[in-house]
Amino acid sequence: MLGPDKLNEALESAIRDLAARRPALDTLPRRKELLKCLGLSPLPPKSELHAEVRSTDTFEGYTIEKIVYQSRLGVFVTAHLYLPMGDGPFPAVLSPHGHWSYKKSEPVVQARAIGLALFGIATLVVDSPGYSCDANAQNERISMGPHEDWFMCMGAPLQGVYVWDLMRGIDYLETRNDIDAKRIGVTGASGGGTVAVYLFAVEPRLTCAAPVCAAISMETQPKNGCLCNHVPGVLQVGDRTDLLAIGAPRPLLMVGATEDWEFPPDAQQRGYEKLRRSHSAYKSEAVLRKVTIEGPHDYNRRMREVVYAFFCQHLLGEPQRPFKAELRPLTDGYENPYPANTLEPTDSRLSVFGGSPPASTTFMQLTRGQLVEPYPEAFVFEERAIQWGRYVHLVREKVEPQVRIVDSGTTNSKQIALPVDAVDKRHCIYLGISLPEFFAQWLHLTLPGVPDGWERTGLAGDAVTAMIASMKTLVSKAEPETPVSSVVADGPVASMTAKFLQLVRPELEVELSHDFQSWLEVFELQNPLLTQPGARYLAWPFAARRG
Repeated sequence: MLGPDKLNEALESAIRDLAARRPALDTLPRRKELLKCLGLSPLPPKSELHAEVRSTDTFEGYTIEKIVYQSRLGVFVTAHLYLPMGDGPFPAVLSPHGHWSYKKSEPVVQARAIGLALFGIATLVVDSPGYSCDANAQNERISMGPHEDWFMCMGAPLQGVYVWDLMRGIDYLETRNDIDAKRIGVTGASGGGTVAVYLFAVEPRLTCAAPVCAAISMETQPKNGCLCNHVPGVLQVGDRTDLLAIGAPRPLLMVGATEDWEFPPDAQQRGYEKLRRSHSAYKSEAVLRKVTIEGPHDYNRRMREVVYAFFCQHLLGEPQRPFKAELRPLTDGYENPYPANTLEPTDSRLSVFGGSPPASTTFMQLTRGQLVEPYPEAFVFEERAIQWGRYVHLVREKVEPQVRIVDSGTTNSKQIALPVDAVDKRHCIYLGISLPEFFAQWLHLTLPGVPDGWERTGLAGDAVTAMIASMKTLVSKAEPETPVSSVVADGPVASMTAKFLQLVRPELEVELSHDFQSWLEVFELQNPLLTQPGARYLAWPFAARRG
C-alpha cells in the first residue's frame, strides 16, 4: 500500500479538487444539504428558551446584560448583550468568538461589542459550547465537553451545535422590544468567523455578515487545523466561499490579515474572486467587499474599524466608508493588547452564573441521541467513492489470493499494513468518508481482481472515463492476475475496512477480528479511528458477516 505521504497527498488533492468545482446557483437545495452536514436536518425542536437576564451592569455609553437561555432542553447557553444607551429598538450583531482563552470575556471580544454599542448597535456575544484552549474557571459552558472529539462528526459536529445556539440567539432577540430583529448582522474571527460563515449560509434572518480571518477558498488552503472547524462532507456542498455565496445577494465583508498562516492572503483572494462571480449573477457586486489588514491572525482595532463602517452602512443606513474610527480607545487586539476600556476577563462582573453554571447536556449525549434516532439514506459504496487515480499514481498490490489486512506492521505479499495513525483523518471529515472507508476505496482500486463491470458502476462519479483510461494504462502490461478471494482482517480498522471492501466485492470472503452491527455500536466503542462522518444520515450498510 502506498505510504502515508502519498495517501495524504491524495486526500488533500481531492479537497482542492472538490473546492474548485463550480456549484449551481440554486441556493435552497444547497442550504438544505449544508444543514445536514451540520447535523441540523431536520432542525431541532424550538423548545422553550427559558431565557433569563441574571444581572446588568451599566458603563459609560452602554450596558451589559448577562444572559442564559436553553438552545435545546438542557443545553445552557451563556451570553452577554451589549446595549446602547437609549430606548431603541436597536439593530443587533451576533458575535460568536474564536479560540480565545476567556470566550465572551476576552478583552478583544469585549472590544468589538463595546465599539458597536457606542455606535448604536446592540451586540449579542454568545459563548461557544464546550472547551478547547479555554478550559478555565471563566468558561461557563465547559460541562459540554472538549472540542477535540472525533465522535461529534458522526451526528452533532461542533459547528452545527454552535450554529443552532446562535439561531436560538436570534429567537431570543426577536422577543425583545428594544431590538429590531429585522436588522441583524453577524461577525466573528477565526473559529468565530467560521461559524459566522455557516450561520450566514443557513439563516435567512441575517441582514449581512462580516467574517474575520475565516473566509477563504480551500482550493488554496485545504488545511484548517482545529478539529472543531471540520464539518462532515461539507465539500459536497461547496468550498467555504461557495457556502458564503448561498447568502448572496446580502451584503458581505471579508476581512483578512497579511500574516495569517491558516487563512492566508492568497486563499482570501481566491475566495473573493469566487464570491465576485456569485454576486455578479445577482448584480450585487457593490455589497461585496474584501479588506486585508497588515498584521497577524487577530480581530484588532484596524479590523474593527472596517467592520464598524460596514455595519453602520447596512444596519444604520449610513453612507459607505472604508472605515469608521473607534469612538474611544479599546484593547488593540489579541496579538497586541493593551488595557484600555475593557474589563479584566476574570472580573466577576462578566460572569453569568458567578462561578456555578448548571451542568449542560454534553456533546456525547447529543451525538448519541442523533444516532439513536437517525434519518438514514442508502449507503452506496460506488456513489461515494472518489477518483483517487486522478491525484496520485495507483500501483497494483502484489499479494496472495488470501491476504491479511492489519492495523499496523509491514506490508508484504501476504499482508497489507494500513497506516492508521499516519493518515490525516481531518481530511476524511471534509470529504465525508471514514478512515476505513478510505482504505477500502483504495484497496478496491489496487488489489487484484477488480470485478467485471466495475467501470459501469460509476465508481468515481463524474469524469469516470478519465480514471478508467488511467487504470487500464497501469495494468495493460501486467500479466493475468489471480484475484484476491479472501481477506483476514486483524484490528478494528482493518475489520471495518474489510466490511466496506466486501460491499463492492460481494464474493469476497472475510474473517474479522472485530465485528460491528450499527453506527451506534461503533460510537460506543469510542475508537476515533472508526468515526464515520455524518453517520446519522447513513443507513448501516452491512448485512450479516460473511466468512
